[in-house]
Amino acid sequence: MHDTVRTSVLCGLLSFAALQASAQSDSVVHLLRPTFALGSGAFAFYGDIGAHHKGYSPLVTRLGFELRASTAITPWLEGGLFAQHGQLGANERGTERNLNFKSRVTTGGLYFAYNFDQLLKKDRVVEPYVSIGFESVEFLSKTDLQDAQGRAYHYWSDGTIRDIAESAANAADAVQLDRDYSYESDVRELDLDGFGKYAERSWAVPIGVGAKWRLGGGFDLRFGATFHRTFTDLIDGVTDKSVNERAGDRKKDHFMYAGVSLAYAIDLDRKKRQLEEGPQLTPEQMDILVLHDDEDGDGVSDFNDQCPHTPAGAKVSTTGCPMDSDGDGVADVEDDEPATPPGAPVNSRGVSITDEQFLKSWLAYADSGNVNIVHSSAESFGPRKQPAETKPKRIYTVQVGSSQEGITEAEMQQLLSIPDIRTVERGDTIEFVVGAYDQLPGAIQRQIGLRKEGMNGRVVAQEGEHLLDVSDEVVRVKAGMTDTIASNTMADKGKTLLRVQLGAFRKKLSRNIFGGIGDLVTLQGDDGLTRYYTGTFTDMNKAAGHKVDMLGKGFKGAFIVAFRNGKRISLKQAGARITGPESLKDVAVNGVDKTLVRYKVQLGAFVGNVPADMMDRFIQIGNVTNVTGAEDTRYYHGNFATREEANTALKAVQAKGITDAFVVGDLKGRIISADDADILLSQP
Repeated sequence: MHDTVRTSVLCGLLSFAALQASAQSDSVVHLLRPTFALGSGAFAFYGDIGAHHKGYSPLVTRLGFELRASTAITPWLEGGLFAQHGQLGANERGTERNLNFKSRVTTGGLYFAYNFDQLLKKDRVVEPYVSIGFESVEFLSKTDLQDAQGRAYHYWSDGTIRDIAESAANAADAVQLDRDYSYESDVRELDLDGFGKYAERSWAVPIGVGAKWRLGGGFDLRFGATFHRTFTDLIDGVTDKSVNERAGDRKKDHFMYAGVSLAYAIDLDRKKRQLEEGPQLTPEQMDILVLHDDEDGDGVSDFNDQCPHTPAGAKVSTTGCPMDSDGDGVADVEDDEPATPPGAPVNSRGVSITDEQFLKSWLAYADSGNVNIVHSSAESFGPRKQPAETKPKRIYTVQVGSSQEGITEAEMQQLLSIPDIRTVERGDTIEFVVGAYDQLPGAIQRQIGLRKEGMNGRVVAQEGEHLLDVSDEVVRVKAGMTDTIASNTMADKGKTLLRVQLGAFRKKLSRNIFGGIGDLVTLQGDDGLTRYYTGTFTDMNKAAGHKVDMLGKGFKGAFIVAFRNGKRISLKQAGARITGPESLKDVAVNGVDKTLVRYKVQLGAFVGNVPADMMDRFIQIGNVTNVTGAEDTRYYHGNFATREEANTALKAVQAKGITDAFVVGDLKGRIISADDADILLSQP
């Protein structure tokens, strides 16, 4: 039996190898795609026991499994190997014959499947198929003749099963039994019909039908049924030569497998194409091709050709570049003016550009409007079109003071106690403003509320960093307003206001250092310290969260300060739990982590692609990074700890031809001026 299986498997492997060879020799369009599938289903038996499944429900089946390996031979034909394993069985009860069996069956072979490709759409998702093949079948059949206690089954005419035959003299002592369906007796070993040690194997022809559903990504789902026509009548151990009531018919035993399987196809097309499209030359041939090939036919090998696509017929130099006799940057073969004066600007055809052409091109570029151009003179100009400007949004606010030399500690605390205090820096002057209102009446109400608290101020308009006088508008609006004014600040009396102080510095810092902090408040004290604050909170947890954010931006000296009724108070008074002593007096402290301050060399800023010659210089310099902004992309070199190191790198960059490079500062990814970086590092 095992020799037959080995022979079958060997034949199958040889056949599969032949299928692969056939697939590989097919057209380029249809390439080898090995497919592997695993599935589950059910076996149904058609033989002597059970009268070839007559009268049985199709659901009376036993579990089976299938393994398949295949490949497409042509677009319409598939071939492969398969194996199935499971159980067959049947039970027959009657007045004359009571037989049963269960067999463990294993099959293996090859098959061919046709998919009706010529009749279906090429982009189909579901396709039917029919198949036929050849296989080896092994079976091991057993029958259930005794119960678990070894008592033989005797089938009585009343339909019961007992331990004594109905015709026995002591039949009255018979005990009724129930089948245990354990199938303990080997059919061949029983030799009930005198067949001897027959072979429990056979050849068979599997005939199948089903459908394949393409899931995508190389996967497909197959539903199908295969009818196995065997060449043996001994699977159930009953033939036409069986004795007495066991005798069957002359038909062979058959069985059917129906199931579903999931398959995956390995795409070897890419590897095949790579082999077909890849170079087929020897290393020596490749060397000859590289060293001597001349694609543009200019007489200079591609290996030495610095201008690989020279126009046909152009005279070239030893480097393969077209000759340019007049040195205007346009090759002679494309130059419509071969004797251009030295230094004269030219167009793309090498023709000199006159002053009038320059003027006309510039005016067209600038879109300057009504312009009459007369050769040699500009005769008249119409009204000039002004470039579009984005006007800053106007808001209204209350100006409560300004400072150039510095303010006292008491004044500072009073300002910081106002929730919506803001500062506007104009040169050396810091303006103190309160609120930001889209409409003028809101600012007027705020002014009246501040006045009730003893703080005078005037309503102004703010556009960007400019404060504008709107006294006349204020008078007109006040005339139409009622006297019932609600003060925002009166409701804040007695409440605690929390802010985050970023630091106190001996030298005033550039606003670039505080990029991304929109609510920055800058106060310059009469003690020479400039303090920076951010945030307005009444909840300690939110203030603490904002402090953590500022620490993450590099302001290592950030801390929370509290104010109430125009005075600074301790955090303990504000309700925070404090461990250790707390000082309310500011000292000059660098609030920025100096380890985050670096220097870089700015190489340039470009809109669009970097010119090729400049990119070559960047590559030579090395260690180049870029930062993309709203209007352009800026390129930087290096990452230096000191200004001296950056200046040394700057000289090296300028020596390579980038003469307009300069040194900038970097604060944790924010570009600042080099002078600002110097100030940060010089702070105590």
